Amino acid sequence: MTKNRKVIIAAWDEELTTACKRLSDIDVEFASPGGLGSLNGAAVASAAVVVEIDLRHHGALDELGALARTMPERKIIAAARGADSEDVRRLFRAGAADVLTSPFTLEAVQGALSEVFAMNAQASGARGTVISVIKAVGGAGATTVALNLAEVLARGDPRRKQPRRSTALLDLDLQFGDTDVALNLQPRSTVLDLLGAESRLDGRFLQSVLTEHRQGLKVLAPAPTLLPLDALASAFAVDILDQSARLHDLTFVDLPGSWADWTPAVLKRSDLIVLVATATVSSVLRTRRTLTALRTAKVTTPVFFMLNKLSGVVDAFEKPQRVGRTLDVTVDATVAFDLSAAKAADRGDLVVEAYSNSRVSRDLKGAAGKVQQRLVKVRVPARPQLAGEAA
Repeated sequence: MTKNRKVIIAAWDEELTTACKRLSDIDVEFASPGGLGSLNGAAVASAAVVVEIDLRHHGALDELGALARTMPERKIIAAARGADSEDVRRLFRAGAADVLTSPFTLEAVQGALSEVFAMNAQASGARGTVISVIKAVGGAGATTVALNLAEVLARGDPRRKQPRRSTALLDLDLQFGDTDVALNLQPRSTVLDLLGAESRLDGRFLQSVLTEHRQGLKVLAPAPTLLPLDALASAFAVDILDQSARLHDLTFVDLPGSWADWTPAVLKRSDLIVLVATATVSSVLRTRRTLTALRTAKVTTPVFFMLNKLSGVVDAFEKPQRVGRTLDVTVDATVAFDLSAAKAADRGDLVVEAYSNSRVSRDLKGAAGKVQQRLVKVRVPARPQLAGEAA
């Protein structure tokens, strides 16, 4: 830890205070009794605040939330003896950056402080890549494309000592998002929890509401009920992307089919837009409208255009050319219709994992390679190409 960082301790538990007294390389100040409200001035000026919370006390969470709202950074470590998993979640939602449960050891306190210091030091740190996926028409398979592209681009290469890249997928389809169903997830938190904590959003809180899939992909799950599209404001939507980009190498955003007021802001903040359509007449017409809407909204983010669910030789070779001529755009990648995609989804698996040699998996891996090349062209760092992947 760095010297001269002041940490305020507001606690009375003997085990916790003893551990805090043993902290080295930081300036520890024990607060006088008087409730959390008396900490406001000192807390804002400190690097972190360790507060003991008595969950039996009515109003304890409200006091914690009031203290958190006075701080521009998220730096409160809440210590609650006997807290269960639901209590921990409530403390995070109230504004805690980290939560300590008994036993209160020196190592636990040091670890929590290190996390808070690192998180706030990275607040303006490295910027990861943001890729937004939009659909021209419902049923185009955009969510399947987003999930599998995210997995392929996240992979490392042990032979080249390239580690897996941290990757998140934010399901911002507020009404019909289904990434949790596609991955067979049982999320404890969803986008609804995020919307209810707009004033307290930071990287730590975002991490607390993400659900990790067994392959390592972290997902912001959709709400269990339909939400109005205007439940999300433009500035807050961009803030969510910014926080995720600070935490992850790659952030994929799965957007609703209907545009909201905040959609252009998200697309402008993105480094690449993946537009997914099918080769049907209605989908092509909707694609034209989408491209027009992008120009009207002055969205200059590069667009990667994919045709999904192509059946047979005619679809694979002739229809992409026809669609490209009709729209006066280049079809950047095509993906074949393959029942293995539906089978994988029924099992809560990614098709590139469950059926890695299927036609659809090969197409998705090829598309991921092309997305990677496009990211290089727009000067966004991308994962080095893996051996055996299509260029």
